[in-house]
Amino acid sequence: MRPALLIDGNNVLVRAVEATRRVAMHSPGGVDTSALVSTVATLSRYIREETPSQVVVLWDTGVGWRNRIYPEYKANRPQTTDDYRSHSRKLVTEFLDLAGIPQQSLPDYEADDLIAAHWRASDRPLIILSNDKDMLQLTGYTPKGQPCGQIRLSSSDTPTDRWTAARVTEHYGCTPEQLPVAMSLAGDTSDNIPGVPRIGMKTAVKHLAAAGWDLDAVTHQGIQDHRAEIAVYQQLVDLRSNGMQPQVQRIPFFMPTVPGPDSAWRKLHAFCEHHGLRRIGAQLASRQLW
Repeated sequence: MRPALLIDGNNVLVRAVEATRRVAMHSPGGVDTSALVSTVATLSRYIREETPSQVVVLWDTGVGWRNRIYPEYKANRPQTTDDYRSHSRKLVTEFLDLAGIPQQSLPDYEADDLIAAHWRASDRPLIILSNDKDMLQLTGYTPKGQPCGQIRLSSSDTPTDRWTAARVTEHYGCTPEQLPVAMSLAGDTSDNIPGVPRIGMKTAVKHLAAAGWDLDAVTHQGIQDHRAEIAVYQQLVDLRSNGMQPQVQRIPFFMPTVPGPDSAWRKLHAFCEHHGLRRIGAQLASRQLW
C-alpha cells in the first residue's frame, strides 16, 4: 500500500527561508520568490521519491495551548515580525492551493499536533517530512498498526535521510515510545523547554533505563526535585498521548492540478507566468514536477 505523506509546512518553509535570505530571485514584478522556489523543489523531490497516495501540508497557527500551560514556551524566539517569512508563506500557500496540494491548519494547534492526529487516525502507512526531532517519537507503527517513518530534510545532492524506529533506538538509546519522557528531562533549547538542570539526553536515558523507565523509581535527586516541572514539559513534547487531540479532516487522494482546459490549470499557469516561475511552469506542463 502506498503511503500518505505528512509534510511539516513550517519546518520546510523555515529551512527554505533561511537558505535563501541572501539569494534573491525576483519575479518580473519585483516579488522575491526565492523561498517559494526552494520549497517547491523540496516538495517535488520527496513526492517524486515516495510516490504517495495522499499528500497534505500541515501548518502552525501559533503556539496556542502550549503557551497557556507554559508561558515561556518558545519565548526565546524573536518576537519581531519576519516580513520575508510571512511573504514567503503567503506565496507558498497560494501556489499549493492552485496546484491542488491539500493544506490543513487549526486555530490553537501546531503542525506537530495535526501530524500526530493523522498518525492516530491513519489506516495506511505514513511518512512524515520534517527536521523536527519531536516527530521521531511517532516512528515505528501507528495505533492502527500501520508503519510510520520520518524523512529529515537534506540537500538535493545527498541521500534521503530516512528514520525508522530502529534508527531512533540506535541513535538515542531508547525506543520512540520512550522518547517523550526522556525529552522532558533533557529539555529542548529550540522551544525554550529547560528540562532538568545538568541533565542531557544521554544522562536522562541512563537514569530512566536504570529505573525500568518508571519515572517514580528514578533515584536521581535533581530529577525528583523537578517532578512538577517535568510533568508540564512532558505535556509539551508528548505527541503520542498529551491529551490534545484535534479533529482533522481525512486526507484526500493525491490529485494535483494538471494541464487542461479547466480554470484550475489556467489559474496555476497564470500564477507561474506572473511570478516568472518558468522552470516550475515547464515541469507542471510536462507533468514532471510531482
